[in-house]
Amino acid sequence: MIMQGIEHHKILERVRETSGRNRTSILEKKDIENIIAAYGLSVYQSRHSDNSTSVRLIAQDMKDAGELLYFKDQGELDPQNTEIPSEEFVLAFMKEGQQLMFSEQLKNTEKLQVCMDSTHCISQYTGFQLTTLMTITDLHQGFPVAFLISSTVNTEIVKVFLDKIKDRMGVVQAQVFMSDDDPLFRNAWYTTMGGDITVKYLNCSWHTDRAFRKSISSKIIVSFIEKATVYQMLRALMDEEEEDKFHKQCEGFLGY
Repeated sequence: MIMQGIEHHKILERVRETSGRNRTSILEKKDIENIIAAYGLSVYQSRHSDNSTSVRLIAQDMKDAGELLYFKDQGELDPQNTEIPSEEFVLAFMKEGQQLMFSEQLKNTEKLQVCMDSTHCISQYTGFQLTTLMTITDLHQGFPVAFLISSTVNTEIVKVFLDKIKDRMGVVQAQVFMSDDDPLFRNAWYTTMGGDITVKYLNCSWHTDRAFRKSISSKIIVSFIEKATVYQMLRALMDEEEEDKFHKQCEGFLGY
């Protein structure tokens, strides 16, 4: 709760309600301060007791710092993006350090690789998702260059997110675009950034592995041991980097 930025008096109330008769039932603000100091926690408390007001204040801070890409609160209709329903919440931003890293990556578009993915359960509030745009650095590590927090992830919202990035950084001429097996992200990318640019679209290995497991479980009617063997062979094929070896293993797999 501390890391989520919940106000200290609310933390005390929640802990006291659920702690019974143990030590935490008499927790005080000083105890919370001691926990923060002992674990070196970076704490960002809510800007206002009303969550909607707090978010608006944070968005305004981002705008003042030049970090805000797009913001639409729930209950509002954006006249410039009417395809996004009024009930949707959308917050997109790019921090200063992210923009600097992205600018460096864009200097060498011949090697530019980008990835997009969404994550559920990002806070104590249900129904919101975090979508991250990442680039692959020279050290082959993913680096997040922009974030989107939204109540829904759909083509319209992702296209607005990418449009705002294009307004800030120009057309991103990526050679490789990686996402999950849902075509939503790649379709939005093609519409916004693609056009005449030849892009190699790849599936994330984690999502590919999950698709293998689901298909083996639901479509192959054999024993558990045989299913495990099929999965191991598929994984070996997926991980093989040499084309000749891949074709030889594929022939063996098809004849299994």
